[in-house]
Amino acid sequence: MTRRRRGAEGRGPWIAVAGTRPNYVKLAPLVRAAKAAGRKLQWIDTGQHTARALSRDMAADLKLPAPVVRLRAPRTQRVPRLAERIGAELEARRPSLVVVVGDVDSTLAAALAAYRLDLPLAHVEAGLRSFERDMPEERNRVLVDHMSDRLYLSEPMAEENLRREGVARARIRKPGNVMADALHLFRPQIDRAAERWRKRTWGAPYVVATLHRQANVDDPRRLSAYAERLAAYAGGMPVVFPVHPRTRKRLAALGLLPALKRDGVRVGPPRPYLDFLGLVSGSAFVITDSGGLQVEAALLGVPCVTARRRTEHQLTVAYGGNVVAGTDPRRLSGAVNRVLARNPADFRRPRAWDGRAAERIVADWVRGFARPRRLPSPDSRLLRAAGVPPDAI
Repeated sequence: MTRRRRGAEGRGPWIAVAGTRPNYVKLAPLVRAAKAAGRKLQWIDTGQHTARALSRDMAADLKLPAPVVRLRAPRTQRVPRLAERIGAELEARRPSLVVVVGDVDSTLAAALAAYRLDLPLAHVEAGLRSFERDMPEERNRVLVDHMSDRLYLSEPMAEENLRREGVARARIRKPGNVMADALHLFRPQIDRAAERWRKRTWGAPYVVATLHRQANVDDPRRLSAYAERLAAYAGGMPVVFPVHPRTRKRLAALGLLPALKRDGVRVGPPRPYLDFLGLVSGSAFVITDSGGLQVEAALLGVPCVTARRRTEHQLTVAYGGNVVAGTDPRRLSGAVNRVLARNPADFRRPRAWDGRAAERIVADWVRGFARPRRLPSPDSRLLRAAGVPPDAI
């Protein structure tokens, strides 16, 4: 498929696509940076996260403007059907640049829509790899990277990942991490929220836990074992557990919610962005399987135990206080002991987390960029695994 060499300098609007909590966090600094450069970054909300605290409340906290359109992400065949809906919006608006962030299904659907329409496509937070091909987000990352004209990296090792996969160096830029930009922008509000949580949270060190990955919450035995571990921690210190809608559904089906509450785990709904980061900032440590929270904990200087086999955010391990515990709940205690043995004063902040990544990305868009003559077709095996018929593109 030959691609036209029309870059981001065209007359059409810039349009980003977002639909989940981490998407909104990464989008907010880009919208602000575009405005500071005299341009407007519009956005389409896919509605992938339906919980208000993870969607509209999140957008309000981040002071995002209203999207140009709000879609409703389908529950079945999400990626191909959402790609059709996004494609119809893009075709009507003919943007000069389509921007996708992160690795969720909305990201892949938007990339597929832009690729079909031969529109310039930029991927922010590109090149991250956990090397777990059975993880949906990993498949999404690889597919989106190989369909994108410009790849903006949040971590230096991402370039090695892309080069190993044959991505040309000319498509790669290394501006830094836009999640750090968001935290820089809202740090005063986060600090005030942290102080409120310290006053409300029982006058003692507390733990924050989040779980939502399929590998952890869709396996009844594993989820039950994690619930037991959280209950055990609650016997010694408060455990605050903002429960993702997916996880709540699984816990309810297993009858575990009453037991968690009875054992002292503070079970509650997801929290808006500023309130949640205030909760994290005031905690003794975090247990999570979230990619974004690993970064946010590292930025806040909070020790983190990651309940996954691997992490795509290697800087959080190398510089922050992140320990990857694996997916066996019995290993949590050892990982917690290791992370608490570290001195938070030794955590370092890489230059890529300086709060100016979005500014550098937008400057690249303003300059405009030549597109590759040819991009490879997306991997048919990964497309099938993502539920997309290869002939659909």
